[in-house]
Amino acid sequence: MSSPAMLLTVLGSGSCELRRERSSPAYLLEAQGFGLLLDLGQGALRRLLDSGRDPAALGGLLLSHHHPDHLGDLIPLLFALNYDPRLRQRASLSLLAHAGLEPLLAGLEGLFGSWLTPPPERLAPTWLQPGQELALGPWRLRAAAAEHTPFSLAYRLEREGASLVYLGDSQASPQLAEFCLGADLLIAHCAGSDQAPKPGHLSPRQAGRLAAQARAGALLLSHFYVDVDPAQAVAAAGALFAGPVWAAEDLMSLAIANGHCQILVPHG
Repeated sequence: MSSPAMLLTVLGSGSCELRRERSSPAYLLEAQGFGLLLDLGQGALRRLLDSGRDPAALGGLLLSHHHPDHLGDLIPLLFALNYDPRLRQRASLSLLAHAGLEPLLAGLEGLFGSWLTPPPERLAPTWLQPGQELALGPWRLRAAAAEHTPFSLAYRLEREGASLVYLGDSQASPQLAEFCLGADLLIAHCAGSDQAPKPGHLSPRQAGRLAAQARAGALLLSHFYVDVDPAQAVAAAGALFAGPVWAAEDLMSLAIANGHCQILVPHG
């Protein structure tokens, strides 16, 4: 592969379960020196440090929805933006989420006061609606309604002809298949198995079917519970999708380019 358009590092491939090997959902996407977090579940900031990245250099945070396993590290991040000397002096972070999550941030500030109220130059919230498009760092960002909660968003990020879709927690729908069309990498949360699916999420076969319908380049399965066998999930999704299917692991890295995606670091 020539120089990739973007680099993805899995910071959390697990769920709400407290596991040593899997933090809660979080992903770091990088391009042109710009670091963007996709969700921020508990353990994500520790994994970010384990990967050798500097939290003060982050440029953005996308939240898919308000469930605690997807934003558990938001409180320590807000606290650090106020009191960690490096972040207090250098950080400049854009927070993007569904407009329905605005009361969440206001509620944290109301509960903790100034401790969780970074100055605007350190944290700049942008509240989105489904269908909205904007530029974010080196990417073109599009948001779509995800099939999970009323305030859930899926995100599509594009750069130099390469594209990634992050569904967060979501069921499949024709609208999401169209939103994912032609993505070089699709990140899907298969929280349950095909035998015991979890409402509001994709089963492995459903993820494979969605990737096939979208004619995606590759599929990354994540959000694993302890009772789901990742190898079986990959096999089930691969029965319906002809492209590469991988099971996410914490600190796995993938390079994404136009028409191509490959694993750089299998695991930590």
